Amino acid sequence: MLTNTSPSISKPLLRNLVLASCCFMLATSYAQTTATLKVEGATLKPITLRDFLSQVQQSNAFLNTKKLAVESSVAMEESMGAANINPSFTVSRGSFYASKPSETYSPQSNTYSFSGTIEAPGKQQARKDYAAVEVSRTKLDAQVSVKAIEGDSTFAFIDSLRLKLIWQALQTANEKIQAVNDKEAAAAIENHAAIQKTIANDFKYFSMGMNAFVGQGVSQLFDPRGSLDVPAREFKPADYSATALARRNDIVSLEAALKVAQANLNLTEKNRRVDLSPSLWYNHTNSYLYSTTQYNKSATYGFSLSIPIPVANLYDGPLVQANNNKIQTELFLNDAKSRALIEANQSLMLYNSAKTRLEEVRAYRNEGLKDQSRTSKNIVQQREREVDWIDAQTNHVKALIQMLRTTGDYTLPNLN
Repeated sequence: MLTNTSPSISKPLLRNLVLASCCFMLATSYAQTTATLKVEGATLKPITLRDFLSQVQQSNAFLNTKKLAVESSVAMEESMGAANINPSFTVSRGSFYASKPSETYSPQSNTYSFSGTIEAPGKQQARKDYAAVEVSRTKLDAQVSVKAIEGDSTFAFIDSLRLKLIWQALQTANEKIQAVNDKEAAAAIENHAAIQKTIANDFKYFSMGMNAFVGQGVSQLFDPRGSLDVPAREFKPADYSATALARRNDIVSLEAALKVAQANLNLTEKNRRVDLSPSLWYNHTNSYLYSTTQYNKSATYGFSLSIPIPVANLYDGPLVQANNNKIQTELFLNDAKSRALIEANQSLMLYNSAKTRLEEVRAYRNEGLKDQSRTSKNIVQQREREVDWIDAQTNHVKALIQMLRTTGDYTLPNLN
């Protein structure tokens, strides 16, 4: 006797699979329209988030100034660490007389002197240390600036992409309504057209904002390409622990600034030490006749040492200022560390709220897609749910980026 041992699918499960497939096909159809968004007075250039961020890194004026700052600090490092010997060579020739005691009196001599500076102990090393930490700070500042600009430009990209997707949803709904052409079609199409006009104007505004990050004019605007459908994430306490928060831009920047302030304080202290200025000199006088006496040529040499009196050290203003700068930086750093945990928890609350809203709208949208009646009223309702879905996705991805950055993670979700 033969028996059927092949796996079978229960009828309830089969119905759910069919329903899910229908909802998926209807949902994706909202992103499919042959019409393209156009804005008045400008052409649109398609671009993905990855390509946009690459162009921002190359063309952003603020980031380019940071690159120049790094080059300047690196160029100054060697000179600041060099020994401060200040060598000087002097030649003196004379004397030339306006009047002489006799016609035969004409002594002339040449003096050659060589002088320099013997720097106080610790000064050169203090300059080396300061230059090294300043180079590290400027390099870190450049990296931090890239992360900050990437975040801001990503938000501009998302805002523009949101408006484009809404415009496409309206256009798709219009095309469906035109196909239905019932008694409510004309009013619905007119209303959608008015909304589309506003959306196109808003899109132009936000796309101009994208251009600002690359220093580009307004004759050609960016046309963002991508998706806002980013998977939700679960965050654990370890994700926003003290170790994780130490990676935040503000904290690492202040830590670097504190090292510079400490090096500056050390340099200020060492600069109060007195430098010595030694000098060697040699004098040569030619032979000359004075009265009836013949004087032979002569040569003398000597050594001198100049020791300045450090009157400026009577005043502690520079030292107090350098020390206060260090204390201020420490206070800012401690405040940033205490705020970081609060901000992380606040961002987590916002993200969880955005994630909950995303799932609510997803269910609300999918429920609406079950109604397949081809009427203008139903198409308008589905379009409204689609716009709500785009807004929920936008809020979710923004909240996710903010949550990641608050916890020191500067990776960006894939929108391509």
